[in-house]
Amino acid sequence: MNIRRVFKSAKTKSILTYWYQGIRYRPVLGYNLTTDQEREAALQIITAIHANTAQRPRSLSEAPLSPAPTDSTFSAFIPIYLQYLKAKRPNNDGRNEVILTKHIAPYFGNMRLLDIRLEDGLAYLAKRRGDVTGPQDKQRQVAEGTIERECAVIMAVLNLAVDMDRLDKNRLKRLPVPEYVKRERVLEGWELVKLREAASPNVWRLIMAALQIGLRENKLIETHEEWLMQRGDGWWMAPAPGQTKIKGVPKTIPLNTLAHEALFGRLSRIGGRFFSQWKNGNSIKHTWTKTCERAGVQDLHFHDLRHTFTTWLTQCGVDYAVIQTLKGEPLPGSAKYYIHNWDGRLRDAVTRLEAFTRALLNAETTAQVPLTATQVPPSYVEQSLSMRNVVPRDRIELSTPAFSGLCSTN
Repeated sequence: MNIRRVFKSAKTKSILTYWYQGIRYRPVLGYNLTTDQEREAALQIITAIHANTAQRPRSLSEAPLSPAPTDSTFSAFIPIYLQYLKAKRPNNDGRNEVILTKHIAPYFGNMRLLDIRLEDGLAYLAKRRGDVTGPQDKQRQVAEGTIERECAVIMAVLNLAVDMDRLDKNRLKRLPVPEYVKRERVLEGWELVKLREAASPNVWRLIMAALQIGLRENKLIETHEEWLMQRGDGWWMAPAPGQTKIKGVPKTIPLNTLAHEALFGRLSRIGGRFFSQWKNGNSIKHTWTKTCERAGVQDLHFHDLRHTFTTWLTQCGVDYAVIQTLKGEPLPGSAKYYIHNWDGRLRDAVTRLEAFTRALLNAETTAQVPLTATQVPPSYVEQSLSMRNVVPRDRIELSTPAFSGLCSTN
């Protein structure tokens, strides 16, 4: 039994969800009821359901009742979830299926959906925090972000079971899911020089493309020669749309000289993908780790280059709105529907970025780029944040350029 309250038209509607003999009942108990009134109304309705069900004759030709939704096990429901996921996101990367197969199904697989309690979720968290991953000589604990994604998959499966009437409610809704702490690692100038010395030509091309174009790792490896077009002011890229709405991809990106050289390299090409030697981000992990070890660079993920791309644009004096556009993120409010013709601002931004990068590669102690950026009010940034992922104010570093309204010139 579950009583849910819905606020609508200045009234609170109480809805009862009750399962009996494999059938779900959802009667309305009333409006603006107290807790005692809800329980009394629910008791009357449940009594009536039992009485009417006992009096109803059952013929031999009547189809048998469908089995109670609680008879399904977690493993038996996984194919249904994967079928739904494929229909919702045909081009999904398959990570959810891998997570289910390797981690979730071995733990929850034999449990009935109804038997999965909050205690089981807490035990799963304790188990995953005690597990280790990585090669034998460099084993480490499972990252909080990895556990967070696994919990998200568990919630998705259970919530779908509730929506498909295979489960009355999700009993892991109160599970204290770990919070992934976003990285703030930015590539230093000396590290860039060391990577140039240690990286192979193809890896260095990929690094420079990430620093000058700003796409995510998988999208960068996916870049194709057909995405490029030449205009009067130079080369432009029109990348394919992202797989999800969350990961924004810009419609067009101007390419500076460093980006163009990084894509085409020094050897002749026959067309196709620029980085066809790698299939996706997973296929370059080992090469990236070895490159960082040879360069003496510690704790640098490839995605940190995207953080570096954005940070360097800020140091070059590029407006916050231009940076958002280069990253493929929508502007806050309705202004995004009326502001057009960004080409000149985008081209100016990547030109500044090229000058800044060349200064670092030349080992200049202070990279000087003309600054003409406008101040960014805090309200501008706060409005652009999704309310689902808003960060508490006590966890925000107010000295960052986005919140102080000042652009660093270091």
